[in-house]
Amino acid sequence: MKFYLHHIYLLLAIVALVVCMCSSALVTFVYQDMSSVAMSNFALHSVSMSQPEATSSAATFALGILLIVSSLVSAFAMFVSLFQNFALQKRSVIFNCCVLAGYYILMLVFVLILRGDTRMVNLGWQVCLPLVALILTAMSFYSIRTTEAKMLARANNFRLRD
Repeated sequence: MKFYLHHIYLLLAIVALVVCMCSSALVTFVYQDMSSVAMSNFALHSVSMSQPEATSSAATFALGILLIVSSLVSAFAMFVSLFQNFALQKRSVIFNCCVLAGYYILMLVFVLILRGDTRMVNLGWQVCLPLVALILTAMSFYSIRTTEAKMLARANNFRLRD
């Protein structure tokens, strides 16, 4: 088995996505009545002065599902590279980029819904990890294309001798 540069890119993207999945709070909203809502990939946790115990909601579960799908597609693209099926690799990497773009669109929708009359919005550093994974996936796409072009050029230069 040959080891290519796009393997490293996809592996780093998977690591970034797993770290983002395991993070506790991506965005924290503090409202005028001193209540707060912490948004993570799998749940919303709200704390208010009137209720002493925290409440949870699984409204943002779709964010976590998109991260799981994206990491599985990246792992699939790495597995397909064992068979040197470059067309399927490129398609899966493009699908992975679309899933990660959908993650940010859905996150933007949740942030706009929860923003309301906030006093303060705190973004965690984990918010940028899917963007890092998206950039690494795009770099992997271009690496797959160049590897395919090199292999085709090498195959075209091969001639049988009489």
